[in-house]
Formats: sequence, C-alpha cells, structure tokens
Amino acid sequence: MRIISWNIFGIRSAFSAFLSMLESWEPDIVCLQETKIKTIDACFNIVGYHQIWNEADDAAHLGTALFTKSLKQGNTLNDSFKGVYKREHIIVAELESVYVVGVYVPYAGKEQSTRMYRHDWFESFQHIIHQLQAHKPCIICGDFNIVQRDIDAFDNMSVKSTACFTRQEHIDFEHFMQAETLVDVYRYLHPDKQQEGFTYYPFGGEYRINKEGYRIDLFLISKQLMGKVVDCYPLQEVEGSCNVPLLLDINI
Repeated sequence: MRIISWNIFGIRSAFSAFLSMLESWEPDIVCLQETKIKTIDACFNIVGYHQIWNEADDAAHLGTALFTKSLKQGNTLNDSFKGVYKREHIIVAELESVYVVGVYVPYAGKEQSTRMYRHDWFESFQHIIHQLQAHKPCIICGDFNIVQRDIDAFDNMSVKSTACFTRQEHIDFEHFMQAETLVDVYRYLHPDKQQEGFTYYPFGGEYRINKEGYRIDLFLISKQLMGKVVDCYPLQEVEGSCNVPLLLDINI
C-alpha cells in the first residue's frame, strides 16, 4: 500500500500539482492537511479517487481530507473501510488491520494562549491514538509542526523559543512517542540524512533552491508495523505548497 501525506496549503491553488502528483505516484491513500476549503465548495472531479472531506472550525486552515484509490472492479478502497471518524484537524479511516490517521497539529504561534491550545489539543490527540491502538495498530501522518532534532533543520538548531522548536513542544511530543510506542518512520530508516528529509520550505526567496528547510511532516507508526515498511521519503520535486508530500510504502 502506498500512502501520501501532504499539507497542501489550499487545494484550489495547488490543484494542478495535486493531480500531477496522483498521476505520477499513484497512491492508494492520500491524507491532506490545510485544505482551506469548505466541504460544500469541494466539488472536484478527480478520476479514480473517492473523496472524504473534514472541514474544521478554524477558518485559517479549514480542515483535512482523505482520498482513496478506486479499484479496477469499480469499487473503492473505501469499501473495505470499517468506518471513518472525524475530529477537528483529524480524520481516521479504519481498515481491516490498521487505522490510518491524517492529522494537522495546530501551530503553537507566539501567544501563550495559542501555545496552551496546542498543548491541550495534543493531549486530546494522544488520548485518541491511545484508544485506537487498544484495538489495532496505527499509521499516523501529517504536519506535526515540530522540529524534533538539530538534523531536522537546515541550520542545525532544534532548541529555540519560536513555535515548532520550544521545549514544551518537545516534551509533549517525546512523551507521546514513548507512551504510545510509535516509530518516526523516515528518521528510523534514514538516521543520518538531513536536507534529503526536509518537508517544509518557507515561501519566498530561494529557500527550496538552497535547501533551507525543516522536517515537520511525519509518518508515525505503531512499532509492530515496522517490519512491514518498504520505504518512506518526501517528494521534494513536487511544488504547489510550502510543504512537500511525504510518501510511505508499506505492506498492509
């Protein structure tokens, strides 16, 4: 199975790039974040894919989405789903043997109120994952808005006072990973790679050209699934957003 996660930063503006990505990489499942569109306006004719939209109350981000590839007999991969569960910034698809979780973790921002919101939201998210893993393993993907280690930043800095770098975010994330026994797939497979793993480049200038980026988009999976992983890497050649798609091939 091939799964792609992408913070598309507005599906309207990146729609052409999105279609090209589907054609080139033929994923079975796509999880999108920051779709920036209301469900009522999401009227896209995307041949070969079933669409599930999850509108958020946060007008700046307006939700997540999940696309499933149609099978040759005319059914969709969604027909094998046991259910789809939605919360703000979260969309969960239950398959026979795993849950696929697409998530946008809120950006901490500069204000104490937004940082506390992220902290509280992340605690609730961990509770959801804990409940899911009590039933079956999880494949979790999305924009986590955190730079975990020095190697995940172009300037080799992961401890700063700005959002994505703060100590509280690191504490929350490390606790989440340990408590839920999760594996960061890309970093597990590629422990020493730096710029090859970047998934975010700020808009403007020549950040992408100069490889001045960060690794903030992740695939986290239940530890018992690691033996099924084939590969995981970002599609850095795909443009259309400040984030690039992240691909996981896994034998599910």
